[in-house]
Amino acid sequence: MSLRQNAAKFFPVDNFPKPMTRHLLLLVLLSLVTSFPVATPTQAQSANISARQGISAISAQYGSAAVQWLAEMRGRSGIPQPNSWEILAYNDRSPGLLHRFWAGGGRVGDAGADNTRYPVNIPVGYFGANQVVVDSVAAFTIAEGEARKARVAFDSCDYLLRVREYSAEPIWRLELLDPAQRLVGKIYLSASNGEVLRTVWMYYNGNAQPQIADSLAPSRPSAPISTTQIPTGSNPMVQPSLSNNTGLNATTVPSATIAPTAEVAPIPSRGMAGNSIPSPSFPSANGRNNSTTVPAAPAPLPTGSERRYNDTGIPEPPAIANGSGNMPDLRDPDGREDKEPKPPVEVPNSSGSTDRIPPPPIPNS
Repeated sequence: MSLRQNAAKFFPVDNFPKPMTRHLLLLVLLSLVTSFPVATPTQAQSANISARQGISAISAQYGSAAVQWLAEMRGRSGIPQPNSWEILAYNDRSPGLLHRFWAGGGRVGDAGADNTRYPVNIPVGYFGANQVVVDSVAAFTIAEGEARKARVAFDSCDYLLRVREYSAEPIWRLELLDPAQRLVGKIYLSASNGEVLRTVWMYYNGNAQPQIADSLAPSRPSAPISTTQIPTGSNPMVQPSLSNNTGLNATTVPSATIAPTAEVAPIPSRGMAGNSIPSPSFPSANGRNNSTTVPAAPAPLPTGSERRYNDTGIPEPPAIANGSGNMPDLRDPDGREDKEPKPPVEVPNSSGSTDRIPPPPIPNS
């Protein structure tokens, strides 16, 4: 049956003029169109709830004792808020000490006891719902401002609410995802006062490894300027390796330099004038005297002087001259004979006298 036939059952067309019939048909069509529900943007966003709303819904359904102490609270794919929350609460009657709830879409549910966390992946700690001053809506606003300052674009947000390690302060961890569901940023902030504790950003450039900017990464110190200038062309000193003996060979250990044997200028000394001293030989680097050089013979004396050598190689002292020659007489200071001549010494069993002091007599055997 057509639309016009249906309208004619309630409104006799024959009793109305033609223009009125067209108006009635238009009204019927409008009523049929408006009878289907159409979701407005405000109604579509009402399905997304905040963390505080999720806790309140579970408390109203299962009692305030069910969510008195919380271990974790997670929400995924928040645009900007998630459409459901998973809550892990403390329950002393459970063998695993934990119980799971969920809330979202105007409903709440009991997911049962959790026995998977203890003892391997234990919660960091517990917090009360009244400690959460910064709700997930405010946390998202702070994260959005930090991403704008870092020039990072994102499409959705994953939420995690837990306590800070070794404290009772609840903190938010917000993970920002791009349209390809790649992690582009992590933000840690206090759920008590909204302080930003840490930010980590990932900057992608194609398929290359992303560049990471961590606010808690140690700053790289600037390299100190060396005041030691190495001349151009010089080789730096290389320390030998101690793991093996490859670096301790004969080419890396400098050997002692042995000076060539040379004549040393004579040292003036009483009774040894004009005598030369042989050069000493220096030991080599291994501590042994490897020198095979024989000391050179003493230089010849000048003409007019004669020396005699004994079997020890030490020259005998020169003869005392009688006031003649180049060497002065050592018997008196001025090198001349005494004014009063000394009597000659009589030598027994000898003919004549001599100026020399005779040797001692040889005893008869």
